[in-house]
Formats: sequence, C-alpha cells, structure tokens
Amino acid sequence: MSLETRVSTFWYNFRWSDWIGYVDGWIPRFAFFVPLLGYLILFNDNVTSLLKFQELVGSLASFDGLSSGERLRFVYFGLIFLGLSNLLFRFKKPYIFRFGTNIREYTSNCLQTLSFDSFQRMHIAIREDGHFTQSGKYYDSEWDGFKEAALNEGEGTDSVKRNGHWEDAKSQYGSLLRSILNEYFFKKDIERKNWLLVCVVASTIGYTLLIIPSFELFIKVAVSTFGFDCAKLQT
Repeated sequence: MSLETRVSTFWYNFRWSDWIGYVDGWIPRFAFFVPLLGYLILFNDNVTSLLKFQELVGSLASFDGLSSGERLRFVYFGLIFLGLSNLLFRFKKPYIFRFGTNIREYTSNCLQTLSFDSFQRMHIAIREDGHFTQSGKYYDSEWDGFKEAALNEGEGTDSVKRNGHWEDAKSQYGSLLRSILNEYFFKKDIERKNWLLVCVVASTIGYTLLIIPSFELFIKVAVSTFGFDCAKLQT
C-alpha cells in the first residue's frame, strides 16, 4: 500500500469519536480551568520551590537541566494548550454526541428517544448525500414497510385510522433503524475534520509540553538512583 493510499485511508476514517479520550479526557477537562488560575500558580514562589525535587534527585539537583521555574512553565503552557483544545472540542464537536459519543451508546439512546420524523430526516439525508458505509445500502422498500407500520393511515387528515404501531414497528424493523443510525453517525462523525485536526494538534503540543519536564526529571532520578558519576555526565 502506497503512502498516498494510507494517508487517504487515514483521512477518510479520521473521525471525532476516535479521539474523545485524547481531547476530552480528565486532563484536558481539568486544563480548561488553568487560564483562570494560571497566574496564581505561575508566579507563586512556593509552587516553584516544590518543583526543585532536591530530595528526589539528590546530588543531581544542581546538574544541568530544567530549572524549577522552567518546569512550571512547561506544565503551565502544556495545560493551556490542552485547555484550548478541549474548549474548541466543546464548540465544534458533532451535535450527535448529545445522544452518545460512540455508536453503541448513540444507537441505544436514539432508539429510545427519537420520533419517526427524526428517522425520516436521517433517511432523506442518507438518500440525498449517498451512503458512506455498508449500513447505508438498505433498500427503500424496507423504509416504506417501516413507514407503513409506524404511521396511522390517513395521518394528518380527518379520516385518520389509528392503525399505526410505533413500538411494534421499531421492534419489527430494528435492523433497518440500526443501519440508518450507524450510517448517520458515521456521516456526522467525519464532518468538520479540519477542526478535529486542530484539536488533535493542540492536544499533542500540550501533552508534549507536559512530558518534557517529566522525562527530564525521570532521567535525573534514574541517574541519581543508579549512582552514575555526575562529573562524567557533565563532561
């Protein structure tokens, strides 16, 4: 498989639901409040002194590396990027996430709460825009059968007959409705990919900024623990 094909395949399947934990996990959600409290943290001398880790790194406390203030800045700006990414996610995420952020949760909630009109709008959108998955290849005859079973004959007129059974129709045509929901979820899940890409890039920058001081501290602790010669390391 060529690189161009791999990139094309990745971009086609690049969707919001696959990145929920990355851009909307507990760390990004916490980071959302950092801009409000950042100045209290960043310019607090007590916090800066805690990041020296003199007892933990031992003789390497004075070894060349990040200062406590630099560590704090990395953490601060890392959380800023994660917070901005999470804020953007909340504004740009697909509206279908109101019913669920994965296909199982979305299907279950929609089958319980949506009306016939909602399913009809989905069906029309799928037929107008074309299908993106195998689920969208259901037959129109199936939809016509579901419509006939779900609605009352003569609906909206004075001669209406109360012979429609919504719950029975949902049970009878459950496979059809799940196909519609699967197709519609995927369709909306891949919209506005450019905004998703911005969120992922911003989150990646944020996580990287958080990892840098952690990795640097890990190196110092490992060197201090296993007793390497600091003088040799400095030369």
